[in-house]
Amino acid sequence: METGLKERFEVFPWDKNFETGIALIDQQHKKLVGILNKLAAHLADRSCPITLSKVFDELVAYTDYHFKTEEAIWHSHLADDALFTNHHLTHDTFITKLTNLKAEENVKAIDDVVQDILGFLVHWLAFHILDTDKRMSKIIFGIQSGLPLQTAQTQADEAMSGAMEVLIDTVLTMYDNLSVRTMELLRERTERQRAEAALKVSEERWKFILEGAGDGVWDWNIATGEIYRSTDCFPLLGLIESEGQLANQNATIHPDDLLRVKSELEAHLAGNTESFVNEHRVVHRDGHWSWVLSRGKVTTRDANGRPLRIIGTHSDITEREMASLVYQNTSEGMMITDIDNNIITVNPAFTTITGYSLNEVIGKDPNLLSSGQHDLAFYQTMWGEIESSGQWVGEIWNRRKNGEIYPERLAINSIKNPDGTVHRRIAIFNDITVWHAALEKIEQLAFFDQLTRLPNRKLFHDRLTQEIKKAHRDGSIVALLFIDLDHFKDVNDALGHDVGDLLLIEAARRIKKQVRDSDTLARLGGDEFTVILSELTDGSDVGPIAQAIISCLSEAFLLRGHEAFVSASIGIAMYPEDATIQSQLIKNSDQAMYAAKDHGRGCFHFFTKALQEASEFRAHLASDLRHALELRQLEVYYQPIIELNSGEIHKAEALLRWKHPAHGCISPSDFIPIAEDSGMIHEIGDWVFMQAVQQVRQWQTVWGETFQISVNMSPAQFIGEKNNHRHWLDKMQELHLLQNSIVIEITERLLVSEDAKIMDKLLNFRDVGIEIAIDDFGTGYSSLAYLKKFDIDYLKIDQSFTKNLAPDSSDLVLCEAIVVMAHKLGLKVIAEGVETQEQHNLLHSIRCDYGQGYLYFKPVPAGEFESLFIKRTCKD
Repeated sequence: METGLKERFEVFPWDKNFETGIALIDQQHKKLVGILNKLAAHLADRSCPITLSKVFDELVAYTDYHFKTEEAIWHSHLADDALFTNHHLTHDTFITKLTNLKAEENVKAIDDVVQDILGFLVHWLAFHILDTDKRMSKIIFGIQSGLPLQTAQTQADEAMSGAMEVLIDTVLTMYDNLSVRTMELLRERTERQRAEAALKVSEERWKFILEGAGDGVWDWNIATGEIYRSTDCFPLLGLIESEGQLANQNATIHPDDLLRVKSELEAHLAGNTESFVNEHRVVHRDGHWSWVLSRGKVTTRDANGRPLRIIGTHSDITEREMASLVYQNTSEGMMITDIDNNIITVNPAFTTITGYSLNEVIGKDPNLLSSGQHDLAFYQTMWGEIESSGQWVGEIWNRRKNGEIYPERLAINSIKNPDGTVHRRIAIFNDITVWHAALEKIEQLAFFDQLTRLPNRKLFHDRLTQEIKKAHRDGSIVALLFIDLDHFKDVNDALGHDVGDLLLIEAARRIKKQVRDSDTLARLGGDEFTVILSELTDGSDVGPIAQAIISCLSEAFLLRGHEAFVSASIGIAMYPEDATIQSQLIKNSDQAMYAAKDHGRGCFHFFTKALQEASEFRAHLASDLRHALELRQLEVYYQPIIELNSGEIHKAEALLRWKHPAHGCISPSDFIPIAEDSGMIHEIGDWVFMQAVQQVRQWQTVWGETFQISVNMSPAQFIGEKNNHRHWLDKMQELHLLQNSIVIEITERLLVSEDAKIMDKLLNFRDVGIEIAIDDFGTGYSSLAYLKKFDIDYLKIDQSFTKNLAPDSSDLVLCEAIVVMAHKLGLKVIAEGVETQEQHNLLHSIRCDYGQGYLYFKPVPAGEFESLFIKRTCKD
């Protein structure tokens, strides 16, 4: 009878159907099925309610233990996966379902109750063991073999489809057929002998399960003192002496927990509690301590209510306790709410971060933390994502109890019931105030100019792109102002970079006052600024704004006791009239700014088509200039310099000319800046110098060794480590040129440069007898002390002073002052741009040394210069 029942009610043929690959879970599934088979056997045998309750309690206790074991295993691999989350949620809901089914015995026949339980369990086990656990095991095996989680999940899904679904359906069909047979047995009225035999079988089966079920299940027959227990089920048992009495002490239970365990067990045995549930610490054979959960319930009492038998379980909850410790001690704030978004509990970190205690927030809506920084759309989007996916992760600003607003990184996850409804929501957050401050610092370094605190070039480009997109959508206008400070380098060189920095800061402040808060003022670098005027309906306001900027910058700058003056040249380009893409708009405003400089500086200029054409022409010239030397399009002209007292020619200035095959003679003012910007000035400058030294050597042979040639040097020729001009000096030595054969003409700006390398090169020229002349003197911003410091030989009065010379004019006074000062310093003076006899006479009257200009001779090629020299000499 016993064997037959076991065979007939072996719901799952274990050895054939289960291959989960995880030995511990495998064994527990076997034990779980064993308890299920045992319940089925008792149902068929029409066991008494007490016996069925005992098996049911065992089932509930072991299921609870089994779930915790599985969760510990799955958690190590799939803690954040939906499969694990659903599995975790199944725990409480499964036991609740069993308890509810069992409670129906008050309104239904016990046979029907057990039948319902069996039906629920078999269907649940089929999916739990054959589908869910098997699927999760396959995922873990995939991960352990090196597959990414997503790939492992995909392979597991493929493996679990098809044949496995058929297997589950087959098992359930077999059970349904088995249920029919079970009901037939239930309808039979067995004799007492069968009932006693069934009871005996049940008792022996129970003993068998207890002996082979593993750790966690114990049965104490208080009446007989007999104890059945599964292997290693030691917690409470140490309290029970061999006679079945409670001991006064036991070393296996932690001393701090012993009295509480004993007191609560005695209370249940006395009938004062519904069941015995206790958490305490126990010591293992190897000496380490762990937390356990012991559950038990008296199953039978005598007529006087004395307990006769108690059955219980024991679960290792060390990991749960560790999780609780993490919950209580983590630095992350945690908050749990129910389905109605009422706060159920919070951890200590929540209180530390927000300032609210548990008692102050329990039962409240989390919106008590709302900062008011987010609009309704933000929360609608957040809750829409929570409702659709069950989770949300993002950054949010909340308010502490003291009113302080702070940023936090927030993650919200939903815990769902088996039917998919939301059971709880868990919010985990970090205070990211420090991180936010660091991020702002990084953004300041990445997107803002460290001197003026204005947006830098990178942020400027980003803002301009956004404003162009917005203007395209709205049909509005964007104006781009390109601002360059005139004469800033003169201030920088004369007063130092520290003072120059103060000027830039003050200039930025002044410009900012002239534009709207919605406009963008940026510093691109050096003394270049840009202003983006956005959302304009027309361009009528742009000119007045540009003029206001020019006016405010023209006022004196008082910087550390120094008074400095600059002006501004502003180029303006409009979107979409002048350009429709960012790069072209910037380029066009830049061209307009240079046009403003060409118009005398201190003004603004709108971009025009003519500027575009001029820019394109300049680009063509730059390309052609690269080949001008090899194509012999460049030629050195010479303009005589006349000694005003004698009228003799002892000097000449070498001047570069370019005869373009298509455009004719190109002005040096057009192609020299191109050569400087492109770097070709070094090669061209070398060629001019070599032409000049060979020519001066030739003419000295004919006209005497005192003849000089002046050669202009661009400031760009002094830049770079390789530009030491050693080969110039070698060439002069090779030609046996005497000292003072060559004069190098430089600008005032170069003279006052603080670059030590430039100073060294000038001094090297002086050491080999090359004389130095300051070209365009009087137009720069220099200190006269440099004239003596570098032993300058000549000052060349700029033609802007010469052309307006007249008796009693201020220009005559200035020219005379320059001559007197130069002579006092031992320098000689050359006046440029002499075109009239009156200018000549006035210069002679103030004792100017030399004159140069169209009154005497225009620049001519070397051959014509020789003819002019011979003719002049013969005439004299």
